Amino acid sequence: MRVTMTTMYDRIKTDLARLTERLDRTNATISSGKIYQTPSDAPVKLTHALGLRDSLADIDQFKRNITYGQGWVKATENVLTGVEDRLQRAKELAIEGANDTVNGDNRRAIAQEVKNILEEVVSLGNAKLGNRYILAGSKTDGYESNQMPFVMDKRCNVTYNGNREDVKLDVAPGIQQKINLDGQSTLIDSGSFQALKDLYDSLMADSQPNIENAIKKLDDSMTHISNQTARIGAMANSLDVKEDVMDSQKIINTEILSGVEDTDLIEAINNLNATETAYQAALGAASKVMKVTLADYI
Repeated sequence: MRVTMTTMYDRIKTDLARLTERLDRTNATISSGKIYQTPSDAPVKLTHALGLRDSLADIDQFKRNITYGQGWVKATENVLTGVEDRLQRAKELAIEGANDTVNGDNRRAIAQEVKNILEEVVSLGNAKLGNRYILAGSKTDGYESNQMPFVMDKRCNVTYNGNREDVKLDVAPGIQQKINLDGQSTLIDSGSFQALKDLYDSLMADSQPNIENAIKKLDDSMTHISNQTARIGAMANSLDVKEDVMDSQKIINTEILSGVEDTDLIEAINNLNATETAYQAALGAASKVMKVTLADYI
């Protein structure tokens, strides 16, 4: 086969271009830290990496949901602790009011503090996290300007305007976590409002037997609230466990992603050195060939 000088020059140019491209690609992998710059560089690994990135995005969303849920649960726990504290104070006042040495005027004075406690418990029932009511079931917003989940009238009767639906969040693939307690089962069913109203009425009526009955109702209410606090504590524990799982999943997926797309710097530098050596050798050979002319044989 006859090889012309034109053929040799074309081959030299092709080889130098190929080595130059390899140098550029290797430099790019080192400087960027990624093994591919375009989809064609490593299509299989790129597809794998995209799947891992989608998984990491989902994990981050789950973690945000869990964090929000933890805030909701903590806010609910604070409300219940506040209610229990106010009921305990009402019980102390009831015991004081049931004393034989207390007269009607004293009891009516005590009744005013009990009424204040009732108003405070209503206010706690209307507590918010951001712009959302905590103990309103799934009806966390959308109330009229003069409406709230709990409303007390002039006779100290309390009405609940929320619902009994759950608030749930996606906390893992295919898993939703309940994060709320509704006002009906938490406060109305506890009898807290009724117990405080009965105590207030009994003190105002100077009725010692009814005051003693109210003490029993307050004890039952505090037991109910304590049980609700235990429920919210279980939700908090469940969220903590799921947070640990998501943290572990993020670490694992991040490590796998790094193995898929990150440059092995030692290998890349060795490849760069080898390519540079080949490039310099090719340049040396090309320079010798290109110096040969017809004059050399005259």
